[in-house]
Amino acid sequence: MLRSILVLLVLSATPGRAQDTKPAQGLDIYFIDVMGGAATLIVTPERESVLIDSGWPGLEDRDPKRIEHVLKNVAKLDHLDHLVTTHWHTDHYGGVEGLAKRVRIDHYWDRGLPDLSAAENDKANYPDGPGPDDKLGIAYRKASEGKRKTLKAGDTLPLKGAVQAVVLASGGQVADSPHATTNPLCAEAPADQPVDKSDNARSLAIRFKVGKFTFLDCGDLTWNIEKMLVCPKDLIGHVDLYQVTHHGMDISNHPTLVKTIAPTVAIMNNGPRKGGSPATVKLLRSVPSVQAAYQLHKNAATSADENTEAVLIANSDPAGGQFIHASVAPDGSTFLVKIGETGAARSFKSRP
Repeated sequence: MLRSILVLLVLSATPGRAQDTKPAQGLDIYFIDVMGGAATLIVTPERESVLIDSGWPGLEDRDPKRIEHVLKNVAKLDHLDHLVTTHWHTDHYGGVEGLAKRVRIDHYWDRGLPDLSAAENDKANYPDGPGPDDKLGIAYRKASEGKRKTLKAGDTLPLKGAVQAVVLASGGQVADSPHATTNPLCAEAPADQPVDKSDNARSLAIRFKVGKFTFLDCGDLTWNIEKMLVCPKDLIGHVDLYQVTHHGMDISNHPTLVKTIAPTVAIMNNGPRKGGSPATVKLLRSVPSVQAAYQLHKNAATSADENTEAVLIANSDPAGGQFIHASVAPDGSTFLVKIGETGAARSFKSRP
C-alpha cells in the first residue's frame, strides 16, 4: 500500500505531467486596424497562424507594425505560418514588404500572379496588376519567392488539427458543392450590377470551420460573384462570424448572401473615411440573426444613426490602432468578442 502511494506521488511530480491537464485551446481571430485596409490574423488551437491580407504600404510601416504587435505581443507568436493575399489591391497586399522584414513568413498564398512574359501581362485575368514595373508587385514576388502557391476555388489551406479552411471563390470562379441545396431566397434577389472588371470581383473567399463554429472572409468580393455563392444554390451555409465584405461598401454585401448566411456577429474592417456604407449598416440591422455588428471605425462622413452602436466601434480616435478579438471555444460551441485586450467581452452561441 505504501509503495503504491509513493509511486503515485512520484508520477504526479514528474516533469511534463502538468501538460495532461492543460486546458484545450480554441480558435482566435484578430481584426487588426489598418485604416480601411485588411489584416485579419487567425490563430488555430495548434497555434498555427494565418494572416489574411497585410494592409497598406508606407506610412513608416504603420500597418506591418500593427500586425507585428498583435502577432508577437498579443498572440505571443514569433513567426507567421501562412500569409493569404485575397487580391491585388494596395490596401490588401501593400504591407507585405514591411511585414516580411519584421516577421518570418513561411508560406504565401494568393489567387495567382500574372505571367510577366505574356502579352500585356494577362490584363483580362489580372486587371490591377501586379505588373512588371509595379513596386508592390516586385516586393511581393521577392518576399514570396520559392514559398508561394496559388489557391483556386475548391482548394483548402493545409492547416493542422481540426480547423478547416475552404476556398469558396477565386479569380471570379466559385467552388461547386455536391451537398448544396437550392436557395429559396434567390427568388427575391435584387438585380445584378454592371460587371465588375476590377480585381475585387476576383478576390479569394475563404470559410473557416472548427467544431460548430464558422467564419467567413470574402476579401473585397463584389455583388455579382457574391450572388453566385448563394444562388441558385447555397454554397456557404450559415455563418457564426462574418467579416463584412469590402470594408462595408454597398457594391458588395449582396443582401441575398447576407440573409442566407444569417450571421450571428458581423465585424466590419472599415476606416474613418473608407467603407462603412449606410446601406450596409442598414442591411445588417435588418437581418434578424445579427446580434452584434462591430466596426473598427465610425464612418466620419455619416451620422451616428448610420453607424453601429458606439460601444461596438473599436476606435473613437480617427488615428485608430485598436483591434477586435474573437475567441472561440475549443469545441466551437460558443465564442467571445471584445475590443482590444481589455474591452468587455460579449458571449455568443454558435449554430448547432
